[in-house]
Amino acid sequence: MIRIIYLITPYLFYCASAQNIVCYYDSHAASYPTPLSPDALSPAKCTHYTYIGIGLTTKGEIRLLNENFDTETGFLFFQNLRTADSKLMILLGGIYESSATFSTAVASYPDTLINNIALFLTRHNFDGIDIDWRYPANRGGQSSDKVNFQKFIIRLRARLNMINKLLAVSVSPSKAVFSNAYDSTTLSLYADMINVYAFNFTDGVEIWTNNVAPMYSDNTSPISVNSSIVDWIATKVRKDKLNIVVATYARTYTLARATRTTVASPISGPGPAGSNTQKAGYLAQYELCPQKTNYVTVADDSTKTVYYTKDLSWISSETSDTLAEKYSYAVINGLGGVAIYTLDWDDWNNDCGMGEFPSVAVAQDYLYSGTNDA
Repeated sequence: MIRIIYLITPYLFYCASAQNIVCYYDSHAASYPTPLSPDALSPAKCTHYTYIGIGLTTKGEIRLLNENFDTETGFLFFQNLRTADSKLMILLGGIYESSATFSTAVASYPDTLINNIALFLTRHNFDGIDIDWRYPANRGGQSSDKVNFQKFIIRLRARLNMINKLLAVSVSPSKAVFSNAYDSTTLSLYADMINVYAFNFTDGVEIWTNNVAPMYSDNTSPISVNSSIVDWIATKVRKDKLNIVVATYARTYTLARATRTTVASPISGPGPAGSNTQKAGYLAQYELCPQKTNYVTVADDSTKTVYYTKDLSWISSETSDTLAEKYSYAVINGLGGVAIYTLDWDDWNNDCGMGEFPSVAVAQDYLYSGTNDA
């Protein structure tokens, strides 16, 4: 008997390292008091625009997260971002979907979910899917998730090849999480991009101040961008598929005592919500700029971080300099590129006076201009 073996060849989009600038957009931003619609994103000039998006049910059905806006306006305006140099992605899951839902769907209805993904991409004219399961075998998932997710990715890749679509997978930065969640060989072979969420390294209830994304570790920040990427590369993953995901938002805290203002100082809770984004503990860059004017600025060269303090207020945020460190790191280490999470938390209206979408502009300087001597 002759056995026929089908070789599934991953669809490769970029071959050169440090070329990807992936930009996320959360459609909930269209509901802010001062809304941001996808038709205002074109000045960002990203290689991939990722629309957050869609969720799923335990039976593998696709559900819209912002139904009225997505189908009536959001997807239509988002299509206008497509150019000869950019691709349009849709994100499945993320912060709006539970690990338990993913776990059940992938284990019990993988073919249904795969077919629904393919139909959705075709119907709404997206170039690919970003699978953002936070995280397999964690947060309500099952111990079998790693194997089930591995099988799912292989089968999804085969289906996407039939319709010429991209596959990205967003992953945890923490070795304690990703070692039980993903098979790095499978991701290397079948994903076009692997997006490492290299920020907010704390998990669970926070009781002290934390830098949003230290570049390097110290005794107050044991997990950092560098330690995460080093740990991922140690799994033998293809590093030219890794994108460092940076956060555009600032993390804010209310200090327990005004006399304790360093990193790892006790807090009484999150900082006040911004007037537009309205989420306690977070500020968009355009909300941060006018607020930090009278704050004390503290830069830490060892971790490449910056934070701001005033009375009981404590804020950690990226700056053009800290972003430059991360973008330069991606170039020097031969990674796939970087990702901006999200455009709607960036300074999209030039309120800070550094141009529209400055987080993307700095990435373009470092990835495409050879300015990588930070």
